[in-house]
Amino acid sequence: MQKRRSHKKSRNGCQNCKKWHTKCDEQGPPCNNCALRKAKCVYSRPKTEAANHDHNRSLTIRSRNGETSTTALSIEVERPRGDVGTICAAYGGPSRLLELELMHQWSTTTYKAFCGIPEDGPYLQCLLPRCALEYDFMLNCIMAISSLHIAQSGGANSKKYINAGLEYYNKGSSSFRTHLGRMNADNAHVLYMFSAIAISVHLSIPQRASVIDLLVVALDLVNGSTSIGMMGMPWLLNSALPLRAFISRMGASKDLIDADSKIALARLRAINDVRNQVTAEPISSNGVADGVIEIRDHDLFEMAIAGLETCYAEEARGILRGFGTAFPGLAGKPFTSLVSKSDPFALLIISHWAVLLSKMDQGIWWVTTIADRLAIEISDLLKTSHPDLSLEWADAMVWVHGQMGISWSQSRELSYSSGLSSDSWDVSSLTHETDFFLN
Repeated sequence: MQKRRSHKKSRNGCQNCKKWHTKCDEQGPPCNNCALRKAKCVYSRPKTEAANHDHNRSLTIRSRNGETSTTALSIEVERPRGDVGTICAAYGGPSRLLELELMHQWSTTTYKAFCGIPEDGPYLQCLLPRCALEYDFMLNCIMAISSLHIAQSGGANSKKYINAGLEYYNKGSSSFRTHLGRMNADNAHVLYMFSAIAISVHLSIPQRASVIDLLVVALDLVNGSTSIGMMGMPWLLNSALPLRAFISRMGASKDLIDADSKIALARLRAINDVRNQVTAEPISSNGVADGVIEIRDHDLFEMAIAGLETCYAEEARGILRGFGTAFPGLAGKPFTSLVSKSDPFALLIISHWAVLLSKMDQGIWWVTTIADRLAIEISDLLKTSHPDLSLEWADAMVWVHGQMGISWSQSRELSYSSGLSSDSWDVSSLTHETDFFLN
């Protein structure tokens, strides 16, 4: 029997998804993509006909590398319909086998990237997956980041894992929006963990956009996750999430920071004094609700530098693994809004954060892959758009490049460590939580 070739397109998608060239979940009307875009969802033929058509389709089980064994029998199985069928097609094999592999990947390897203290291990490895059986958005999130983790290591099947990761993430995002409005003592820690892992999902998908643009969206996700954490703090402190233990171990001395980094941070403060001390007008960020106290330029940047200093100290002490990733939350939303506007001084501070990211535990794979690209793009942008400031801040920029081992002549076009191109997968349907995270 001639074997069918797996495909990446839905066969019974709605008219809009075919026009947008996105994968339809075939669960409409309305489907998830039309619901997100508030578009009228119309199918070309009745769902009953489509269902019968799907029922008659089958695929041949293959090994994950696409090779068939000469000794193994070819087993014909029904192709699942809807989202499961789309994921199955993206992966190129039965979805249940994929889910089993991804859950094994999470419980043996991927969860470790999110462990900040020893107590996080049992929670992330066992308790969170058990909770995910009750909350489908968390289960899909675990599947998504595990699939992307496998893809990050490279290999012939990386594209399939990326496509599967996108499908799981979009499916989880839709359910997450529904549960977010019903936060309570039982689901607060699950909602918070989804918002935190969503940041890593976004950063681990290779994209065509510049890494600065990628960072801007990630910073919005961080602000959303911080808002969820603050709103649910009373519940989080008494949940299975060991947040109370994490907070109790904060407080590293600034004396632990190495001499070179202390000089670099002092240099940032000196630039802030010269650049913003004489500013009389306060600065306000777009998108901040009325009633928020406006912060003057100097104080805003001082808060960001102080947050960066805290991250350097905690990373130097080494008790709270990956604490440096919390810098955007410590810097505050007004500062991150300046990053989105490409404020030169805000970007200079971000480049010093990139130094910290580049020195983190390589097990936190989803953040170390962007550090070099981030520093290079910021340097290129400053030299191109702000040549005078680039000369004035040359010492600071040289320090950043020296700490990261980057030459000034190095191109800004750095590929992801996996060596993959983003031309082969569909990121157009990726749901950004910035539309529904709390602002």
